[in-house]
Order: sequence, then structure tokens, then C-alpha cells
Amino acid sequence: MKKMKLSSLISGLTGLVALVAVTCTPAQAAFVVGGEQGWQMSFDGMINAMMTYSMTEGAPDGPLRNGFLTIGQEKRDQQVFRVRTGLLPSIFAFNVKSPTINGVDYGARIGLYPQIQNATTRTGFGPDTLASLDMGSRIDIREVFFTADSCYGQFLVGRALNLYQGKNILTDMTLIGTGVPAAEAIGGGTTLGHIGYGYVYPTFNAQFRYTTIDMQGFKAAVSINDPSKIASTLDPNASYVAEKVNMPRFEAELSYAKKLSFGDLSAWVSGLYQEAKNNAGTSNHSVSSIGGAGGVQLGIGKVGLMVSGYGGQALGSTFMQDSDALDAIGDERLSYGGLAQATYQLGKAKLGVNYGINYIDKTDFEDDSPTGGLVLKSQQAATGGIYYSVNKYMTLVGEYTWARNSWYDGETQDSNTIAAGTVFTW
Repeated sequence: MKKMKLSSLISGLTGLVALVAVTCTPAQAAFVVGGEQGWQMSFDGMINAMMTYSMTEGAPDGPLRNGFLTIGQEKRDQQVFRVRTGLLPSIFAFNVKSPTINGVDYGARIGLYPQIQNATTRTGFGPDTLASLDMGSRIDIREVFFTADSCYGQFLVGRALNLYQGKNILTDMTLIGTGVPAAEAIGGGTTLGHIGYGYVYPTFNAQFRYTTIDMQGFKAAVSINDPSKIASTLDPNASYVAEKVNMPRFEAELSYAKKLSFGDLSAWVSGLYQEAKNNAGTSNHSVSSIGGAGGVQLGIGKVGLMVSGYGGQALGSTFMQDSDALDAIGDERLSYGGLAQATYQLGKAKLGVNYGINYIDKTDFEDDSPTGGLVLKSQQAATGGIYYSVNKYMTLVGEYTWARNSWYDGETQDSNTIAAGTVFTW
């Protein structure tokens, strides 16, 4: 593999350090408008803007290699500067809250998640689609749900973040940064953070969910979800796809959160199960996605520690179920990984480092295939970040991320990214 030039790395670092100017922070409260008979409407949001300079090695030889560092890459090193959305898009959300009705509090939320950049084009009329990533800015409607809270717990109905691996991504410090940029040569969509590099993206889906009341720190949640196809690649014309779904996807989570004498402790475990069938010919072949995940987070004074992990079959390397979850003949791939993180609060600045890796096992079919060496073996990344709270509404973000993709034939591809930007919340 070709190595990145030291001069390119130094010039990129110097350029982005000089550009770290104004940035922002996590949301504290929403604007609340009162209505008749105790009804309330509120608005909250966030604007996220990042400058990124990424240096990515050329894609290794071989037409069948998968992995998000290879998207849009040529057989040569590439350096790309962008002004773009980070891992989180911007947010504008509407919330409605009812008065208590027969012991039940109702609420609803619609969250719009726009992105700021065109995809390496001067003119963009958007929105684009994930399949092309080559048009204008996107408006992603991630949240459309209502809740009913009572002494028996909470029911949630609608579109919301899934339970399985949901807390794995929410505890990642790069959530308000960039992490791994991915596909910078094309430039649409958000960055990855550690999606594919420590956990698999849980995404937002339609669901019916029940969560128990807090039981001395413990909560349990179960959900019935709109099922997904289970596939080998994102391209439906070149993949094995199990898309017949006559049963829901089931997800569950058990969590614990408590303030203890030595600090704040939280822990969680979550699970997923879904079946799907391939209708091609007369085989009616059935495949199953099965996954488990968990994590522990501990805050002791100014120090924060977190470790999380996952494992299962037919999950995929990056985007869950609908990409590289199966091999070319429909056998389930096994995958597993985890993320470790440490942070330290120094005045208004939080300093943090984390490292994550995802492994993907080859199937028996791929072991015997002449192209088995081109199968993605692992994706790993390390991030160092500074998150400075100017005030309770603005946070300044600076990050450096190294990422590496590895394949079973020994080839690797490295990427180095410097990022600086702002997060403004209300």
C-alpha cells in the first residue's frame, strides 16, 4: 500500500487548526408555547457544521472489495476538504404535550434532520438519496412518534431510534463530532462517527415500544418493529436478498442508571431477532438476524469511562441487515466488535479518546471461493477530540481520526481526518 505523505498530513493539520473559530453545545431546553386547557407545544433543535480535511489511501486492487472508505476512491491517494454535516445532521423538532388525561400524559414529536452540504457540487437542489449520495442537501425525517406515559410505564408508537445498539451509538463521544468521514470523495450524507468501527448503525424505524417505569434504576423495553430485508450488498441487482418478511423484527433492552457514592453508573444489554426469506426459484430459503449488545459507562468526578460491544449473525459490517449481512449464496455472516472510550473534563473543555473495531467472519462458501480474500475482514478507528463549551448553547469541536479497513488477503486502506466545527443547540 502507498503511504500518506508527511507533508500532506502536516499541511492539513495546520490548515484546520487555523480554522477552529466558533462552535457550539448540547441542547438544554426547548421554546415552550402554552395552549388551551393545559396543552403545550415546544421547539428544540441543533445546527451542526464541520470542516473536515481527510487523507485516504487509494483503494486496493480488486473490483469486489466492500467497505465505506473505498466508496468513490480511485487507485490513488486522495485529499479532500469539506464544509459539511458531522455524524449528527442538524435538527429542528416539534413537540406536543397534553395535560394529564385519566392518569395518562400524552406527547408527540416530529424531528427533521437536515444536512448542510451539497455533495461536492456547487449547485444542489436536493434532497439526495443514500443510494446516489451525489446531489444536494438531505432532509431526513428520523422521528415521528407519540408516547403515552402512566404509572404502568410508557408506550411509544411511530418512528424512533431502535433499541438494539441504540445506547452504543448514543454513548459515543463523536456523536457531536465527525469520527470516520467515509465517502468524502462523493460527499453526501453524514459522517460515520464509529458506525462500522465499534458498533453497527441502529437507525430509526417504525415500531410499537413499551418501556417499564424506573424500578430502582432498572428499566426494561421491548419493541415490535417494521422488518427489514436481509441482503449481501446495497445493490439489489447484484446481491442475494431475503426480502420476504411475514413476521416483525423484535428488539429488547434492559438498562440500569444510578448515582452511586463513587460516581454515576449506567449499563445496558440489548437484543435483536428477525427472519426473512428469499423468494427466488423454489428454494424459499430462510435467514435469521440474531444479535446481542451491551455496555457500561462510569463517571467518577472529572473522568468518564465507557466500554460497549456487540455480536451476532446477519447484522452486517456497518449498516444493519441490508448490506453485507449475507454472502453471495445467502449464508449468514458472523460479526462482532466494540468501542472503548475515556474522557476528562478540564474546565469548560472535555478531552476524549476512543478506539473501536468491527470484525466480520468469512462464511464456508467464501473460504472456498477464489475471491474470498477480497471479503472485508475488519474496520477499526481511533479518535482524539476536544469539545469546548463556550456556553450552555455552543460547543467548539476539534477531532483527529485514524481509520483502517482490512481484507482477508492482507490488503489494508488507511484514512486520516482532521475536523473542526460548531454545534449550536436550543
